[in-house]
Amino acid sequence: MIVGERMNEGALLYVGIWDDIGPLSAWVFRLISVIFGRSQLALQILGLLLFFFQIFYINYISLKHKMFNENNYLPALFYGILGLTFFNIITLSPQLLGLTFVLISMNNLFIHIETRNKTDGNLLNIGLYIGIASLFYLPYIIMIFIHLISLIFFTNTIQRRYLLLVYGFGIPMIICWMIYFWHGNTDEFFGNYLHSLIISDTKNYLTYRSISILLGTTVILFAISILKILSGFGFTVFQVRIQKIMFFSALVSLLIFLFYTDKDGYSLIIFFPWVAFYLSHFFLSIKKSYKRELTFLVYFLSIILLYFGIAYKAFNIQNYITIDSLIVNSAIEINEYADKKILVLGPDITPYYFAKQATPYFNWNLSEDQLTQLDFYDNLEAINKNIRSDMPEYIIDQIGLAPKLFNKIPLIGAEYKLLETGIYKRVKSSS
Repeated sequence: MIVGERMNEGALLYVGIWDDIGPLSAWVFRLISVIFGRSQLALQILGLLLFFFQIFYINYISLKHKMFNENNYLPALFYGILGLTFFNIITLSPQLLGLTFVLISMNNLFIHIETRNKTDGNLLNIGLYIGIASLFYLPYIIMIFIHLISLIFFTNTIQRRYLLLVYGFGIPMIICWMIYFWHGNTDEFFGNYLHSLIISDTKNYLTYRSISILLGTTVILFAISILKILSGFGFTVFQVRIQKIMFFSALVSLLIFLFYTDKDGYSLIIFFPWVAFYLSHFFLSIKKSYKRELTFLVYFLSIILLYFGIAYKAFNIQNYITIDSLIVNSAIEINEYADKKILVLGPDITPYYFAKQATPYFNWNLSEDQLTQLDFYDNLEAINKNIRSDMPEYIIDQIGLAPKLFNKIPLIGAEYKLLETGIYKRVKSSS
């Protein structure tokens, strides 16, 4: 919401507001900010609509490519159920937005593996969709390796077409780079966006214990399904290839989750297409219908009870799954800087719930190096320029940095008065 709002004020992403969000995701949130403002309900509804589209599309892929020995709607069913694992999974997030194009690229990959008539356009599309997905959520860039490995081992694709794949993959990123090159801000584009693939600062909103409870039953069934498939027979060669691609996609998703993604509900969505596929195999492998129905009922009820247990704090579930760090306490009244433009010095962005963001310094992981390295003249010059370009009415200092900053740049410090611990108000303007 803050990024979209700030961009609507004319700030260029990565230049006027420092964050590592994908450029296409930022533009989506900018559009939402124009239409709906700061509306959490809008994010939920739009996320739900996109999630329903993915349910439809997963079912379409399943039937089109005959992934199972019998036509069924189980992948769609389980993908929908997995969306109820946690309350903020089905919200409009960069992960959810980018996943749509990952699924489209998978469909094109299956078409290329299945058909004997290989086309240049199909390879170009595979790369193009992964490139678009990575502009929504950068870690999806790793999914290109799944496609390359699949093409190498499961097709006889000629070398020239691999170059088409890489070319299609690079087009979206090159176009985005050209925009920043045109504005003379390529350093900001690399430093604030692409650099996050090398150095990532993830936040643990959910503990691994909480995630284990939420996904415990699902993970057990997922593991059993893999073992059943590995030891089973009766699948076509194409179905076996799809099973392997789905398995490696799940491994890559785990890598993304461990190293790049905040440990949160909405981040779990990156696992669900592959898990839904294997859960479908698991339930289809149960031959007796009453056992299948009973197992499904137990699994479904476990998901639903956890979902509503968290929502209504039933079963003392809050003792096992802590969600306090996920919730902004909107009941707190901070009248002093409500609806004012503020600068937060520190990692907690909660104050922006009540106020508007000033200066480019939004993502603390990206801002920290410049704001804390005050012994370098070029840093001081950049800080002075960035703050002067959009003077905040209040500075919220969470780490005791403001006195050091004011000491190094006294002309800015002279304009602020300490109201209470960590809160500075601008009292005069420089001439």
